Amino acid sequence: RGGISHGLGIAPVDEGANLNQAMTMLPAIHRIKSSAVAATLALSLALPAPAFALNEKEQGILAGALGVLFFQELIAASKHNDRRPVHPAPPVYDHNPYPMPVVGSAHRTPAAYAFASYSPAERRAIQRSLARAGYYYGAVDGAFGPGTYSAVLRYAQASGTSAALRSQAGAYGVFDRLLYGA
Repeated sequence: RGGISHGLGIAPVDEGANLNQAMTMLPAIHRIKSSAVAATLALSLALPAPAFALNEKEQGILAGALGVLFFQELIAASKHNDRRPVHPAPPVYDHNPYPMPVVGSAHRTPAAYAFASYSPAERRAIQRSLARAGYYYGAVDGAFGPGTYSAVLRYAQASGTSAALRSQAGAYGVFDRLLYGA
């Protein structure tokens, strides 16, 4: 991108754009190549004499006809170039905005014992309800771990029923509200 090319009125070359253009042209070039081979074969079969018996004028006409076919394919391929915009996938953030509560073990709480008494389908439904409400960010697998415990605790605090989690009977009430909306 030096001064000489600008002094002569020549625009600087963007190699990245040329490479992208060349990469999008590869399928078109493949179609052109196959069309040119087919046209050459058709012309060689249509001519009564073998190609080596043609005189210079006839060879020129054949070369011109092939050139016209080649450029027609090139133009048609550039008009029908299937360029689709490439959209990157949206970023996925594995971020839990709520800190995990510090407990001895989430598995030894009354909520864990109550959760374990539900069927696997009901446990997954509870986790899905917590996720829809914005409290649960883990895998919906029906397992009661720290993530599920933290989500249940936050849900109970938000609904004013955190004291209910101190007993299994109270935990059943919280889980039934998540399951049945009662």
